Amino acid sequence: MTAWRTAEVLTAEDVLARSVADADKAMREAAKLRYPAREPSADDVRRVMRYAKSNEASPELRALQRRIAGGYLSWRQVLMGEAADDRGVRAALEADREALAALCRGEEPRAEPPKPTPRDEDEPITFTEDAW
Repeated sequence: MTAWRTAEVLTAEDVLARSVADADKAMREAAKLRYPAREPSADDVRRVMRYAKSNEASPELRALQRRIAGGYLSWRQVLMGEAADDRGVRAALEADREALAALCRGEEPRAEPPKPTPRDEDEPITFTEDAW
């Protein structure tokens, strides 16, 4: 019954089987990395909450803070990755990834220097009496 299975077909089946096994292994390893190695401490949660309520936080993170304050989620669920399927959580984490990672390491996020405001090229830099 295996007469139709030529050497090329058998080789292709082997390649496919190895690829599926490699993909399964990669998925298992990725699942391990999905959740942090340790649960966030109470201090971590306090730092994140304080930052999420500040003006430095992105609008997405502030919106997530309001949802958490409303009881829809908890910071523990967010920081442990249990709410990673939520679109609002993903948006907030992507917007403030570096700051949240620093907070969970016990660091304060780096304040970005204010961006210079663009000036109109037609206006003089200094004003003198004869400029008018």
